[in-house]
Amino acid sequence: MAGAKAIARRIRSAAERVVARQFGSLSCLVGLMLLSQMGCQFQLARHTADGQQYLRSGQFSQAVDSFQQALMSNPQNADANYNLGTTYYYLAKQTSQPHLNPKSEDLLRQAIALNPSHADAYRTLAALYVETNRPNDAFQLIRGWQVTQPESPEPLVEMARLYREHNDPTRATQYLADALTLAPNHSRALVAMGTLREEQGQYDLALKNYTRSIQANSYQPQVAERIASIQQRFQTDVNPQSGTRYANPNLNSFLR
Repeated sequence: MAGAKAIARRIRSAAERVVARQFGSLSCLVGLMLLSQMGCQFQLARHTADGQQYLRSGQFSQAVDSFQQALMSNPQNADANYNLGTTYYYLAKQTSQPHLNPKSEDLLRQAIALNPSHADAYRTLAALYVETNRPNDAFQLIRGWQVTQPESPEPLVEMARLYREHNDPTRATQYLADALTLAPNHSRALVAMGTLREEQGQYDLALKNYTRSIQANSYQPQVAERIASIQQRFQTDVNPQSGTRYANPNLNSFLR
């Protein structure tokens, strides 16, 4: 670490000398400002990458340290606030430390303030509210998001998730239909609609939704598993809706 810092200092010092020689005092000042910004971005990216690696390996404390350093390098970066806030959220869940939830909430709210379109921050904050027995705050949060982003399908998908979790599949379905009207190939909305259809026993419609989602975003292994499961049902089981057996169904018809 010390060696890396020394190298970074040498690189910066050499660059500053070049700027000073080439451009004079005023241009040098501008150049130094640019170099300082580049340095902050480098630190932000490096600490963020470290934090993500720690998260993947389940080392939450080390992830917190890295994301804290990333945030210190650029406190006005929405993603830096989100990364630390989300890590606190998961750490509170995994280690039963509810005192971390207020820290998570503050950071997630700051991420939203810095970037009102930060979908992941909205989703995580809504989940935190629900899990801390504040469902009304979750609904209010997403309704506010919907007002500020009326052309985005994201708040509609999140509102559907909330209604599904609160045992209201009818409203959830309507919100997903509205989301798909705005964005017909929205992969998350299609998966959510497929999940609702599957829970209701409408396996043919669920398969269509899942397949369209895979076509929009091929890297969804869990969705691929659901498709395979439903296809297997069609090949070997009785249709739970009509009671009739499928005889060699043409599954390619669902791949339009």
